[in-house]
Amino acid sequence: MLKDPYLGKTISGKYRIIDFIGKGGMGQVYLAEHETLPRKFALKILKDEQLESEESVERFRREAIASSKVVHPNIVHIYDFGCTEEGSFYIVMEYLQGETLDSILESQGRMPLSRALPILIQIADALEHSHTMGIIHRDLKAPNVLLTREHGRKDVVKLLDFGIAQIMAPSFTNTRITAHGYVLGTPEYMSPEQIREEIIDGRSDLYALGILAYELLTGMPPFVYDDPMEVLQAHLKEFPVAPSENMPDQHVPKLLDGIILKCLEKVPADRYPSGNHLKVELLRVRNLMTQMISTLVIPEEPSEALADEQDVEIIDEIPLESGSIIEFRDDFHEVTKEIIFAFLTDELLDHSANVYLDRLLTLESELSGIASNISRKEQEFEKIREEFGKQEENLRYAHMDLQQEYRKFSDPAIPMTESHVQFLKDLQFQIQALDERIDQVLVQKRAAIGRLNSEIGAFHASRQEREMEISFQYLQMQDTIEVIRRHRTQDLSLRHGVLLGKYDHIREIMESVRRNVGTLAK
Repeated sequence: MLKDPYLGKTISGKYRIIDFIGKGGMGQVYLAEHETLPRKFALKILKDEQLESEESVERFRREAIASSKVVHPNIVHIYDFGCTEEGSFYIVMEYLQGETLDSILESQGRMPLSRALPILIQIADALEHSHTMGIIHRDLKAPNVLLTREHGRKDVVKLLDFGIAQIMAPSFTNTRITAHGYVLGTPEYMSPEQIREEIIDGRSDLYALGILAYELLTGMPPFVYDDPMEVLQAHLKEFPVAPSENMPDQHVPKLLDGIILKCLEKVPADRYPSGNHLKVELLRVRNLMTQMISTLVIPEEPSEALADEQDVEIIDEIPLESGSIIEFRDDFHEVTKEIIFAFLTDELLDHSANVYLDRLLTLESELSGIASNISRKEQEFEKIREEFGKQEENLRYAHMDLQQEYRKFSDPAIPMTESHVQFLKDLQFQIQALDERIDQVLVQKRAAIGRLNSEIGAFHASRQEREMEISFQYLQMQDTIEVIRRHRTQDLSLRHGVLLGKYDHIREIMESVRRNVGTLAK
């Protein structure tokens, strides 16, 4: 077997390739280490056989440009783009470990609604930002959505492959990467206007997200045919059945059916106008989590007080993965909302409590947006260091060359003619100008970092305010839960017992984790 020529090679003097990750239709992906920074990257190299295809090169370049324009925590981050000494193009991106949605669907089947909803909300948020930046993905599908773990959180979405993205900029408006009559995209996810090669906008991506949502929840896309042409015709002419009709064992709110079907409208004007509008609707669905989690839907029993033995048995049936305190806190918050909603549904609470739930969802949405802004701003630090670092490096090399030239021509053995003296003065002037320019670059760099620090500081302050209010809201809800448990025991049903059992179980784990952390800190 021939050795991979790229293994062990250093690209552009910075990225040393240490391992092979995988390959796709257009390129190979490698694991690379930066020569000076303690960081690992994924490095994608265009296949040699693709270099002769202008379309492939344009698609590769488009992927680099589009991804670099949309800095968002749920979109893979592009750090560099260039050409190797051999003439191959490469993209340097963040190194991610995880699993794509298509492989999850293949190995696990359809997703519980409780897991799918946060994923869809993240994708909608990423698309909103992408569209705001003038980038339309055009190939959103399960293989292009990676789930990874980040800062203790699981199922963090990363959108991949902007290779056929439409860049809404003057230099790209008239650029085509395929000939007329050749439809670019994946048949199962293509919008009607994309199939007809009409002008598209962000609503085409929202159509694809509707397809993806349908697939996650039911295990299959809405239009399934062996012939891709039949699939394309179905997008144009057929109307999908509601997802709930393909999920007989789960209670799917009509609200969610409506959201997905609205995404799948044939006419773009009938869909959501933006990713943010869709995200708001998906957040509304989170109010209905109790009715959506299939693992917790148990036939109602006559209202009666629940025996302790029954509680213990139910708790043991609820699987909880081991994880960080952040994950358990998120699970605890979710089940707290589920319990409050169940109490509202069964009239154990006055419906005025809906106001508090709505406020909580608004705060959590704002917190998500602030976290996205912080992440984007933090990624700008590297851009600042790289941008000003290159300027400073070029200036210092030029400065060094001029100094060497000045020393060379200052040799006493060289006759000091009038023209030679003037030449040395010119060199001194250039050296002094470079000194001043280097100082200016350093001042600009410090100012840029200072501005960025101020912006991040403001976002952190806003985040802390939201977190404190959210924490207060959850404490109020927990107090309400305890009051109902003490004074309305006879009205609690088996479903309430399941939720309360999960609530107690997660709380016990969190307390145990906190005690362990406290013990280690001593």
